[in-house]
Amino acid sequence: MNTALDKPRLFRYTYEKYRKVIVVFLLIVFVFVFGKIALPTFLSVEQVFMTVKLASFTALFGLCQMIVVAGGGGGLDLSVGYNATLTAVITASLMDGRDERLAIALLIAVAFGIMIGLANGALTSYLRLPPLVVTLAMADILQGIVNAYVAGKAITGRPAPILVSLAAKLTGKFPNILFVLIPTAVLVTLLLNRSKWGQILFGVGANERTAHLSGINVKKVRCIAFVVSGVLASVIGLLLLGNMGIAFKDMGSNYVLPSIAAVVIGGVSLNGGSGNYLGVILGAVFLQALTNMLIAFGLGDAGKWMTFGIILFLVLSFYASNRRSR
Repeated sequence: MNTALDKPRLFRYTYEKYRKVIVVFLLIVFVFVFGKIALPTFLSVEQVFMTVKLASFTALFGLCQMIVVAGGGGGLDLSVGYNATLTAVITASLMDGRDERLAIALLIAVAFGIMIGLANGALTSYLRLPPLVVTLAMADILQGIVNAYVAGKAITGRPAPILVSLAAKLTGKFPNILFVLIPTAVLVTLLLNRSKWGQILFGVGANERTAHLSGINVKKVRCIAFVVSGVLASVIGLLLLGNMGIAFKDMGSNYVLPSIAAVVIGGVSLNGGSGNYLGVILGAVFLQALTNMLIAFGLGDAGKWMTFGIILFLVLSFYASNRRSR
């Protein structure tokens, strides 16, 4: 074996496989370096860990989107924000600061997630309704339920102390939420790349007709993807409650568009058939670092969303140009 020839091939293979992840990582480095030059305190250890902590919630919502996107069919889940909000609002008064009630709250979250995900999955997979329309309508329904539930009264109750410790506290300077995100990332990577279900999900997303001819129930696979997204979003609602300490209307809605942006920036093809959760996590970190920098520069929401749009356009153009060149 000629190792002199194999090394360039190995380098090219590694670069092609992780090219998009490398791009996102370099974007993160650029933001932090630029921020450090402009603001001396921007690159402190505390600032970096706080950025990662805030990005973790976007990354978790990004997992919901990535699972649905990987199954193809133009899928995105716009209901994840109000799914999480509904869970937080309902379970806050139930837990009322008591750890022994966390198990019941978790069961309620899973039940909500299954029902919401099953409705989204059935309507999009079996009735072939557009996922964007279905999940947007579901988001509106859930928003209406939340508004009706809290109408004319304050949202009472507090999260269980375990949730507060897990989602909001630090161990030294290390955010405890990473004890959720890191194992989740490892598990998701193994399931998607090493398990039969992951191969089936990617196969359906890559080529629906070929998957169908191979005996795969395409509708069932995509429906399950929405159920998984629904359950994850509901459980994330508990973590949001633990991080914020209280439940309120719209607490999860602000994560919907950033979660989609993290998926796109992370290099996940919106056509389906692929998914790299590490890229999604890095995409979320990049967006949070960029947000922090824009806030430090005194730019408001208008500047933030305009910058997000420009970045998305540039990243998509880069990926598209590379795909054409190959």
